Amino acid sequence: MRIAVSGYRFPLRVMGLVSALVLLAAACSPPGTPAATPTEATPTWDYVALGDSVPVGDRVGGRSYVVYYAEHIEADLGVKVTVHNWGRDGLSSDGLLAMLRNNQELRNAISETEVVTFLIGGRDLVGPLHLYRVGTCSGADNLDCCREGLTSFRANYDAIIAEILSLRSTTDTIIRTMEYGYPWVNRDKELGIYEDLKPCFVEAFSEHIVQAASEHNIPVARVHLAFNGPNGDEDPTDKGYIQSDGEHPSEAGHRLIAEVHRELGYEPLGP
Repeated sequence: MRIAVSGYRFPLRVMGLVSALVLLAAACSPPGTPAATPTEATPTWDYVALGDSVPVGDRVGGRSYVVYYAEHIEADLGVKVTVHNWGRDGLSSDGLLAMLRNNQELRNAISETEVVTFLIGGRDLVGPLHLYRVGTCSGADNLDCCREGLTSFRANYDAIIAEILSLRSTTDTIIRTMEYGYPWVNRDKELGIYEDLKPCFVEAFSEHIVQAASEHNIPVARVHLAFNGPNGDEDPTDKGYIQSDGEHPSEAGHRLIAEVHRELGYEPLGP
């Protein structure tokens, strides 16, 4: 597997070159030398990963779920995967949407890729969540800022899907998205606010990701379920899925995220 920093692409498809060399060798062989049997080079796939600090994975030595998922694809489908990680620390949904609309290099990369994963919305959630915790979210129930953030996120998320699908289709590309695991269950329970904030800050964001993606035949890795349990009230820190910063996935968490992606299968390009 090869990892490419966005902005630098390497020659990927070598099958034509290998075939030419085989034919040349056969033509130059002494008379009576048995012709070499042509062998097909291992197919090489591109994988474009989009999102915030989670796909970046720099807090765990760069090996985020993106790398582990690429390794699964290689092992399961017998291809070589070149990762183009366009994750950006602190990226919000409006930031990703702007990249998709305005960065021609990224648009070209997506238009030529076999695999796309995207994860966004964490930054959209964190700001309003802080206001809620300090009691300044506004509204009679202190949830106005969440509702406003959710409205903006929904519009951006729908537009992000539209931009991706304008460049690649779910009929010829492995396109996957995912929910976030919620890392602050224990803290919010100790503060006595978890049950009040859960419907807007946790459930509504995940529900829109699942709904919007499903409407476009994009499978969703149910990471919130894997991290937080069937009722959503288990803290993933207790399971070792959150690292010491209390927010980002640990190596075990990234491996689990990759496995949840793997369980979705590889249609339309593989069984």
